[in-house]
Amino acid sequence: MGKKICLLGTAPQSFRLAPFDDEEWEIWACSPGTTGAPRIDVFFELHRWEPGQPWCSPGYVQFLKDFKGDVIMSDPQAEIPNALRLPWENLTHRYGAYFFTSSLAWMLAMAIDMKPSHIKLFGVDMASATEYYDQRLGCQFFAMIAAQRGIDISVPPESDLLRPAPLYGVCETSHAWIKQTARARDLAQRSRDAQQAITEKTAEVHYLKGALDEQDWVLHSWQGGVDTQGQEFTRPPVPQEFILAEPREKRSESLAQIQPEEPPSDPDT
Repeated sequence: MGKKICLLGTAPQSFRLAPFDDEEWEIWACSPGTTGAPRIDVFFELHRWEPGQPWCSPGYVQFLKDFKGDVIMSDPQAEIPNALRLPWENLTHRYGAYFFTSSLAWMLAMAIDMKPSHIKLFGVDMASATEYYDQRLGCQFFAMIAAQRGIDISVPPESDLLRPAPLYGVCETSHAWIKQTARARDLAQRSRDAQQAITEKTAEVHYLKGALDEQDWVLHSWQGGVDTQGQEFTRPPVPQEFILAEPREKRSESLAQIQPEEPPSDPDT
C-alpha cells in the first residue's frame, strides 16, 4: 500500500489545494470543470457520450482526445484513444448497487481496489440541497469502506463532505436544530409576505399604468385650452373671420365695394 490517490472535484474552496506538484500523488479527476488543473493522471467521463451538448463542448471533446492518461468511460468511444471501460459489473458485485450515486463514488470504489495508502479528496463538497445530497451519501459510504480497510482517507478542512447529516428524529431535540428551524420558519414567512407584497404592488403598477394612460389622454384632449360650461363644444365653432357680415344677395355688391380703385388718369395724356 504505497500509492497515494487524490480525487479532484470542482468546488473552489479546496480545488487549488490538491497536491499537483507532489509526484507521490496520482491525480484522478472528472467533470469539464477540472480540465484546467495543473496536472491530471486519470480522467473519468462516465456520462452518455453526446458531443455538441452544452456540457460536451468541442473543446472538452478535444481535451479527451489529447489526454495522455487513461480515460475511464462507461461506454468507451473509438475517437478517444486512451478510453477504458468502467468495470461497473465487478464494482457493483463487490460493493452493491446502492451507493454509486456520482462519478466520485465510482472513483472512490476503484481507488479502494487499488489498495493505496492514502486517498484524499479536493474540490469536493456536494453541499447543495438538490441533486448533490444523494451523491454526498455515496461518497460518505465509500469513505467509510476505505477507512475500514486501513486506507488513510480525508478531506481538507475547507470541505464539509465528511460531516454527517442530522440524525433523523434525534436531531429535533438539539438546541441548534430548534434554533435553525425557528429561523427557517421565520425566513419562510418573510418570503411569503414579500411575495404577497410583490403581488399587490404589481397589481398597483398595472392600475397606475392604466391611470397614467388615461391621464395622458385627458391632458392632451381637455387641459390648457378654452374651457366652457354646458354643451358649447358639442359642435365645431366657426371663427369670426369666416362669418360673412351680409346676406348672400348682397355679397357681390359688397365684394365690388372692396375692389381696388383704378388709378387716376394723367391729365397730360
